Amino acid sequence: MDIPEETVIFADSGGFDFQAGDVDTTPARTLETQRQIGADILGTVDRPISRENRDRENQRRISDSAEYAVEASDEHDGEELLFASIHGLDPETVQNNVRYLERNGDFDGYALGSLVPVRTDYKKVTSIILAARRATDKHLHVYGLGGLVYQPLLLYLGVDSFDSSAFIRSAGNRNYLVPGFGGQELKHVTELSYLPCSCPVCRDTPFTELREDRNALTKHNLWALTMELRRFRYMVAANEDVEAYLDLRFQGNEVTKRAYRQAKQQVRRLT
Repeated sequence: MDIPEETVIFADSGGFDFQAGDVDTTPARTLETQRQIGADILGTVDRPISRENRDRENQRRISDSAEYAVEASDEHDGEELLFASIHGLDPETVQNNVRYLERNGDFDGYALGSLVPVRTDYKKVTSIILAARRATDKHLHVYGLGGLVYQPLLLYLGVDSFDSSAFIRSAGNRNYLVPGFGGQELKHVTELSYLPCSCPVCRDTPFTELREDRNALTKHNLWALTMELRRFRYMVAANEDVEAYLDLRFQGNEVTKRAYRQAKQQVRRLT
């Protein structure tokens, strides 16, 4: 992919490919494939769950994912970091899953999945993430969540890393992400001389061109997420009141404001 040498590559198992069918790989084979592409962090084979599945089916998938992770731990003998993929639609299941894997495997971190289908239920998502955070001090990754709404929430909840295609999907809909605010559909903007962003894309691309160039818009959206991340890191490094910053950050949207308020209540109950 012609990326810089210092780039850290995290390869997951592609568990959503097994959402509707049988698993057509093994933990050992997946580890070998991930090594061949030069991954620095390896993810274990997993089977995502869904609210549409019966409880028995979801429990089987959770157990399968845990056993695949233990088998991957037994097979892993390289220098790469190994993250166990975990699932659960309630806090107790997630905590029990992490504790089981802590007793039976050797992992450098955990990757929490199956949250995308319930992403609009902020109370549920935040309670599940906090349960995972309480169960381990190791690196915690969250699959599939990101964007300008979720990114500050994830950081506040103690998540160490996350992945999302939100910046690509937003660009596909010609949605321009503005750090600190959210997304704006460019079709609603007709006349504009200067864009509200100083990233390399916006600095060098006229508005009329950016509106028509999805590749450029994708790059800008990624810059927007990067700036949001850097801003949060600065507030922490400067020893500023992060909760006061997030109070201001989320005040413009009632949905995200309510989500942050719920997250804050849960965090405070745990500290």
